[in-house]
Amino acid sequence: MIIKNSVVLITSAGTSLGAMIALHFARLGANLVLCDKDNNALSATFRRCQEVTELVTKVHITDMTPSSIERIFDDIETRVGRPPNVLVNHWTSLPKQSLTDVSDSNKFINQFSLLASSLFLFGQVAADRMSEKHSGVIVNVVAQEPEQCFTDLDNTSSIVTGFTKSWARELKPRNIRVGGVIPVSSHGYHIDANWSRIQDELTRTTEYIVSNDYFSGRVVSAEA
Repeated sequence: MIIKNSVVLITSAGTSLGAMIALHFARLGANLVLCDKDNNALSATFRRCQEVTELVTKVHITDMTPSSIERIFDDIETRVGRPPNVLVNHWTSLPKQSLTDVSDSNKFINQFSLLASSLFLFGQVAADRMSEKHSGVIVNVVAQEPEQCFTDLDNTSSIVTGFTKSWARELKPRNIRVGGVIPVSSHGYHIDANWSRIQDELTRTTEYIVSNDYFSGRVVSAEA
C-alpha cells in the first residue's frame, strides 16, 4: 500500500513507540489519526506531529467497549471524510507474572483481558470498515515502554501471533492484509540506548509491512 495520503490510525499514540511511529508516518505523508487513553500523552504526540504535517487529528479513548470503538471510527470518518485504510494496532506488553505467585493474579488476568480485548476490538471494527472498501492493512504491534523492566513478552507475543495469523486467513478474501511486529524477548529493554535502536527497528518494520503488498499472516521479531 502507498503510505502517502493513506489514513493511518495509530493506537497508544501517546507512548514513546506510538509517538515515534506517528512521526515516522507523518514524514511519509500519511493522513494521521492518533488515539490513546492518556489524553495528556496523546496531546503531546499530536503537537509533535503538527510540527511535521497538517494532516493529523487526535481522538481520546474514553471507554474500551464495542460501541465506544464504533463511535471513534464514526468520528474519524466525519473528520477525515473516509475510514482508516491502515490500522497500527499498538498496545503495551503484559507485566511479568509468576505462575506460583497468586498475590497479583486477578490484576494480571484483568490486564491480560484488557490487552486481548483492545487488540481485538480495534481490529474488528477496522476490518469491518475496511471491508466496505475491499482494501486495508492491520499491523498488530506490541512492545514495552523503556521504564518497563519486567514484562511478559512471551505471553504477549502469543496473543499477537494468534490474532495476526487467524485474522490474515479470515480477511484475505476481503483484500485486507494483517501483520504483526514484536521485539525479541532476549534484550534488556531498560537500557535506554538499546531501546532507542529497538524502537527504530519496530517502526521501520511496521512501515515495511504496510508498504509491502505481499506481506500478510506473519509476525516479525524486530531486533536492534
